[in-house]
Amino acid sequence: MNSEEKQRHYDRAESLLAEQNFAAAVIAGGIATLLAATAYGITVATWPIAHGFAAAGVGIFIGFTIGFLGRGISTKFPVIATGFTIAGLLLGNLFRVVMVLAIASSTSPIDVLRNESLSMLTERAMSHFSFVGLVYGFVAVVAAVFLARRPLSRADRLAIGLFETRGYE
Repeated sequence: MNSEEKQRHYDRAESLLAEQNFAAAVIAGGIATLLAATAYGITVATWPIAHGFAAAGVGIFIGFTIGFLGRGISTKFPVIATGFTIAGLLLGNLFRVVMVLAIASSTSPIDVLRNESLSMLTERAMSHFSFVGLVYGFVAVVAAVFLARRPLSRADRLAIGLFETRGYE
């Protein structure tokens, strides 16, 4: 590989790395977490059989949002997607308990939040954890990690690899 070709790869890698936007990924990931947790809580409270699909959907939605808006290549994007996905699943379980109580008492979820203590709601949400729930959570995290990184072509991966090993020549 001649020096002109190497320089072209270095320039491509620098432009790819410059397109990353971690702040947008964090903000969008936080918003996506709240939306996905709400959808998860409503879906699982309404159709209990949909627990696994809803959990995977949380990971897919958060990972896709972070990957699309953050345009990330580095490792910090999958790490933040993992954290947001776990938070989304925990918050979704809390929302599920609120929705189940609201449906059972024929009141609004806001009334349930006003009348019940947070510790009682959290305790009820934690009592529903099982091995199967952990498997679904693992699937959600894997989906988020996979989708949080920007897809790169083979030429882009080569350019990034050459750029990262630039100091070793």
